[in-house]
Amino acid sequence: MGLWRALSHTALAALRDRGLLLMFVFAIPVYSFFYPLPYTTQAVRNIPLVVVDLDASAMSRSIVAQLSGVPSVRIEGTASSVDEARGALASGRIAGIVLVPENFARDAARGTPTAVTVFGSGAYPVQDKAVLGSVGAVVQGTAGGVTATRMAHQGAPAGALLQAARAGPAFIDQPLYNLARGYGSYVVAAVSILIVQQVMLIAIASLVGTWLETRSGTLFAAQPAGPGTLLGTLFGFALFVFLALLYFMGFVFWFQDYPRGGNFAGALAFAALTSLTIASLGIALGAWFADRERAFQVLLATSVPFVFMCGIVFPREAMPASVNALALLIPTTSGIFGFVKLNQMGASWSEIRPEVFNMTALLLLYASLAAWGVHQRRKEAAE
Repeated sequence: MGLWRALSHTALAALRDRGLLLMFVFAIPVYSFFYPLPYTTQAVRNIPLVVVDLDASAMSRSIVAQLSGVPSVRIEGTASSVDEARGALASGRIAGIVLVPENFARDAARGTPTAVTVFGSGAYPVQDKAVLGSVGAVVQGTAGGVTATRMAHQGAPAGALLQAARAGPAFIDQPLYNLARGYGSYVVAAVSILIVQQVMLIAIASLVGTWLETRSGTLFAAQPAGPGTLLGTLFGFALFVFLALLYFMGFVFWFQDYPRGGNFAGALAFAALTSLTIASLGIALGAWFADRERAFQVLLATSVPFVFMCGIVFPREAMPASVNALALLIPTTSGIFGFVKLNQMGASWSEIRPEVFNMTALLLLYASLAAWGVHQRRKEAAE
């Protein structure tokens, strides 16, 4: 079977399989609308807090009142001690505890070192960051006013008073890429690549497993599976992966107004390379599982580990070397960073050289494994 004939047969087989048509065609659009929904506000809001006010001064009450007006947090109640509030934090009913120490107002007025302490669980870094930022801004503003008042009584010049009131030097904060400063702009752009990989791996491996079970299909029919057949099958599956990546980069990021278009031509070229790699891995896994349902069961369970291993929600620098080495075998590890650099940050092709080299190596590895796996399965079927 020639290359173009194998490509068309593969594409038609994917579209004719009613069980997998959802995965090949409809799953990606469904994910693209429902996955970003929790991040539409681009920021966390109404994070429940408990305040432990041991000072009970006008200043501490002012801090609590100002926190009540901050959209990102919500004062759930008060407690007489940290130990009293710790149970609610451990159970997840609240996300943080704000402790105003005794004599806070007096120490702030005198210039004695003091601090408002914030306790969090650490389980949700985005929530913890929002709580720390909100409490810090309120306390800094309040303390800055007190400091300016104290310095005025001491006869400080007007410039020093203005500096103290601002509680720090003036600066211009201009984000370079995530202009909305939103969590959605960060996480959706990265996780979308993983979504495409997982959905397409399940679909491709399941279809190859179906061909093995029925001894039919482009790869396992009676005719010899020559290089043209293997390449045509690979290109046929890669076409679905490429269209899914193009759908996210060309439509979803625009529709959801996420950072995009930095180096679109480079992103397209990298998408073609990534598509071939994912398709090769899907064929290799399908030949290994040799079962339609098993591919779905196993690959579905790998999604969460892959999220953590690729460095999106947990820094790769903090992972063991063995985990980092294993992560390099996953196409999305280099794929996510390559796409973010190209599409969001406008990097040049030379600036993603490590990602390109790693993706090319994976393509050669998985294409070889796919060819070997298909050959072995055909050999077993012939015996």
